[in-house]
Amino acid sequence: ELNYVQKEDSAKEVEPKLCKRAITLHTEICKDHGGRYHPCDEIYNVGDTITYGHYGVGGKLASGDAFDCDVDGDGVYNSKTERFYYVSDYYDTTTKSFNDKYATLIYYNNVKAGVPDNNAPFPYDSSAENWHGPVTGYVELPSAREWSKVTLLQDTRQLLNEKGESTTGDGSHTLGTFTYTDKAARLLTVQEVNKACGIVIGTWEIGELDTCEYLLENTHYSDSELWHWWFETALSSVSNRSLTVGGGNRDGGNSVVHATHIGIRPAIDVLKTNISY
Repeated sequence: ELNYVQKEDSAKEVEPKLCKRAITLHTEICKDHGGRYHPCDEIYNVGDTITYGHYGVGGKLASGDAFDCDVDGDGVYNSKTERFYYVSDYYDTTTKSFNDKYATLIYYNNVKAGVPDNNAPFPYDSSAENWHGPVTGYVELPSAREWSKVTLLQDTRQLLNEKGESTTGDGSHTLGTFTYTDKAARLLTVQEVNKACGIVIGTWEIGELDTCEYLLENTHYSDSELWHWWFETALSSVSNRSLTVGGGNRDGGNSVVHATHIGIRPAIDVLKTNISY
């Protein structure tokens, strides 16, 4: 009888990892839009295939590694709708330091009501004030019920500007905290992309995201009508602008927070031991 119990215990299944390395990569075609400007034309020939992310090296995590994450808990790692890319270690905006036990992964697409949609724009904050956080746009992020297998490490986060400071409008306003109420995802920070891409966002360098091309999937870079998607990060110099990933100049851009032509793209926080890599 004792042997039977031991056999039964050994047969118990180990809880599957949340994220597994992708076995296929997403692609887009650099299209000819009849004279309309699409920045992929500066890197590729029209008709060339753009491949986003890479398979990576076993046992290591690198910016752009592609993963499929079973965020909805249905047991399926859907390479089409559950594609994420490793960006960097998690950035704690309170301590202003990176946590190497957690990974930040970015979704492949913008969302509308938690569902992939690369042509649905939303304001960061329709009040036109950037010191409150993404109070309008965050509503579109997947809820804790929709993505039931992933939770934010900190759902209340200190807001920062691109310099890592907690002020905006040249010091005229204080950036407080923002709570992603009932959400499984958040917006990405400038600091995480700086680390991933080896750049300093805020210098407006055209092409600075070329080393992180995966951030440009489903933007105006090739096909989408949306040129940008929002960072969590406010612009330091004025009180009505926040930072964006720009598919137009392939850089970290900025826009007025009440703009209605910019997408919402989820980032998730994942314990590295919950990633098969």
